[in-house]
Parts: sequence; C-alpha cells; structure tokens
Amino acid sequence: MTAEPMLRVAGAHKAFGRHQVLLGVDLQVPAGTIAAVLGPSGCGKTTLLRLIAGFEELDQGSISIAGIEVATGGRRSVPAERRRVGVVPQEGALFPHLDLAGNVGFGLARGRNDAARIEEMLEM
Repeated sequence: MTAEPMLRVAGAHKAFGRHQVLLGVDLQVPAGTIAAVLGPSGCGKTTLLRLIAGFEELDQGSISIAGIEVATGGRRSVPAERRRVGVVPQEGALFPHLDLAGNVGFGLARGRNDAARIEEMLEM
C-alpha cells in the first residue's frame, strides 16, 4: 500500500476568458520530496502554482494537500490562508519605500515585528 502524496493535482483546468491556460494537468508530489515546475514562458507554471496556493480557482479538476481536498473545480475551496502553502514570486516582491528591516518586519506577525525579532530573522 502506497502513502497518499503530499500534493495531488488531478485534471486541473484553468482558463482566463477564452484563453485556456491549463488543460487536464496531473501532478503528484510525495511527502518529503522537492519538486520543480519547469517549462517555457507562458506554459502555465505560475497559474498552476497560484491554483495550488489558492490564489486562483480551478475551473475543473481537484487539488489535495496531505490527503485533504482543498480545491474542486466549480465548488468552494479551502481559502488560501488556510492551505499552509507558501509561494515565493519570481519577481521581486519588496516594498520599495521600506528598507530591508522594514520589509522583513512587514512579513512578521503583529506584535512580533520588533527590532530584536527582525534581527533574529535576518541572522537566520
């Protein structure tokens, strides 16, 4: 008996208007492994990652994380903030008006973004 994959994408479809971006994508990532999504510009990599994270809604198919279905095309899904999925965008996502400490502090929980905690994160 094989273990349930940590991430399972089954038959994922996504279109933006008439532009079909994903058409039946399947992906399984076993627990304890690292996966990379590779392909040419415009092939749907970012859309797939945004669907997994919950930033976009599936048109069709399903996504499960740790055996729990978090998205099914055409139905409500688990909100992004409850999926425990992190996404690091390819382009810089820093606030240009903040210095390094300000950008790090912005990402910390309220009440945990004091100078000592920011320094701890920078050291890490």
